[in-house]
Amino acid sequence: MKYLTIVGIAGLLAVLPAASAAQEPTVHGSKQADALEIALLTSPPLSPEEMQQTMPGMGGTGAMQGMPQMMRGMPGMGGMRGEADQPTHWIGVIVRDLKDDRMVQGLDITLTAQKGQLTRTVALMAMPGSYGANISLPEKGRYTVTVTIDRPGQPARVAFEFDSK
Repeated sequence: MKYLTIVGIAGLLAVLPAASAAQEPTVHGSKQADALEIALLTSPPLSPEEMQQTMPGMGGTGAMQGMPQMMRGMPGMGGMRGEADQPTHWIGVIVRDLKDDRMVQGLDITLTAQKGQLTRTVALMAMPGSYGANISLPEKGRYTVTVTIDRPGQPARVAFEFDSK
């Protein structure tokens, strides 16, 4: 687990924009599911511009130049939906294959955070070395965070406890 934490944070810091990398992501542990190790990370939310910079093939050029404007109207991305949907965290996972010790890319991952009656679900976007998304977790306290990986023939699900401050 120490290997994942050290390599994972270093990899994540390398892809986060300088404005966000000043505050290291918090690692909330790692869990195993089948032959995968999954680590949960959080940091302050990324702006739409920072998200665009971290996504493969979107570094300010290409087909998705309008991504910041498009994201402003999406739940949890800030903009037109009101204060409750303003992102409070960037939340992400690093997925490592335990058989060959490599980071696993190309997965469909959904994350659900739940605290009492409050439930927030986001699809995590692929980023170099990780998957992540901004999320709105307006209530302080303990959340149960469930990570679901949809792999053909081998779905995986792990749960973490996460304290939002």
